[in-house]
Amino acid sequence: MASISVRYYPFIRLATALWLSLLLVEQAIAQPSSGWGTDSLYHMATGIRGAASCAAAGCHGGPKPGVSSVHVARGSEYSLWLEVDPHANSWKTMSSAKSVSILSKLNILRDGTILDGAAYQNCLACHNTDRVVPADRHSPRIAEGVGCESCHGPSEPWYDRHYQGPSSKTNAIANLGLTDSEPLVPRAKLCATCHVGGKDRDMNHEIIAAGHPTLYFDMAVYHEAYPKHWREHKSSETNFRSQLWLAGKIAMADSELELIASRANKSLSVSTWPELSNYQCNRCHVSLQGIPLPNRNSNEDTLKGRAPVRNWNLAGLELLPQSKNGCSTELAEANSEIRREMQAATPDAILVGELAQKLRIRLFELVAFDGKPTLPDWSKQKQIRISLQLLEKSRIDNSWESASEAYVSLWATKTAHSSEPLGHAMKTIRNGLLFPKDMLSTTLPSERWDEALRLAVIALQSEACK
Repeated sequence: MASISVRYYPFIRLATALWLSLLLVEQAIAQPSSGWGTDSLYHMATGIRGAASCAAAGCHGGPKPGVSSVHVARGSEYSLWLEVDPHANSWKTMSSAKSVSILSKLNILRDGTILDGAAYQNCLACHNTDRVVPADRHSPRIAEGVGCESCHGPSEPWYDRHYQGPSSKTNAIANLGLTDSEPLVPRAKLCATCHVGGKDRDMNHEIIAAGHPTLYFDMAVYHEAYPKHWREHKSSETNFRSQLWLAGKIAMADSELELIASRANKSLSVSTWPELSNYQCNRCHVSLQGIPLPNRNSNEDTLKGRAPVRNWNLAGLELLPQSKNGCSTELAEANSEIRREMQAATPDAILVGELAQKLRIRLFELVAFDGKPTLPDWSKQKQIRISLQLLEKSRIDNSWESASEAYVSLWATKTAHSSEPLGHAMKTIRNGLLFPKDMLSTTLPSERWDEALRLAVIALQSEACK
């Protein structure tokens, strides 16, 4: 027997290697999020030291001489976060009277007692870095809001190494969970983890109905308004806004698919299926306000009682094939397939979950370079072409969401800030998108609206010819 074992040992090794390879492939399919470089953010119950551990004057608690401005960062990251970053107030927001009322309506918290621990953790996932809550109170162990480790990952494994130089930092990023936030696509994924959702955080229709604002995230707009605690390394010739816009669309699509898969698989106790927040809100709520439903696209598969899938977060699945020359239509076809199934009278949860996972894998394959998500080539001409398509779509749909998509796409172009006619048209469009006071929906003024869209198209077509 010993001689047989030795004789066949190379074959046994080969079979074992093949089995391990298949196992790793299966794990990669089950967890496509790991390739985005944000996996450490899903393990926030351990290794959290808190933002205050970064606050020493010799570390990130400046200001340093000559860099006291909130717009410049060099060793003052903690100070800037604490003083001007809205994320530092997210725990206070969750503790406010309005939020406590929402938690009470959802039977999560009452009279300071947590009634549903899993649902409370779901809220903490986006409102506080630390999720460890002592048994005798509802406040987390470290109540700080969205602190350093919410984006950079739990610091216990790398806090004493990340300042030792580039080679040490690279090692920490690769092996210890320090998130690399410099590349734009992973950076956008960091933001989308909370501003869209994911496998361990679900801001669903029940929470919206209880009073939480609906999530409408755009990477370019949010990034522009965000008080930065870093210096951006970008070329003056690069259309940075447009790149951020595209990176956001990619990350939002992945996070929405991750959320859909989680809901379909019922992996979170707070999730429901089918989930109403996956569908366009105004197809139900606008009609209740006495406002006519938007015009329907004749090609849209929407029957009575079947609202179309919400497009805001999934728009990247339609845009990405256009960003890569010679890209196949496989992504667009898979996108259509999952939409058809979700708009069925009784969506098949198992099938939708499988389709969402496959779409995530295909999406990652299209943006991956050397195993890392990379922004595809994106030119001014491509941005203008997409903006023209979105403007035409908004004229057909006549819906708030379509019009907002077109507006944000216009805003992300350099053209929008240098063309007076386009600037005027955008102002009119924006005014039409604003909700009236005490209203949760808006009507789009038809005559001025159509004229603004027409002027925007003319201005963009003029720029496209230059």
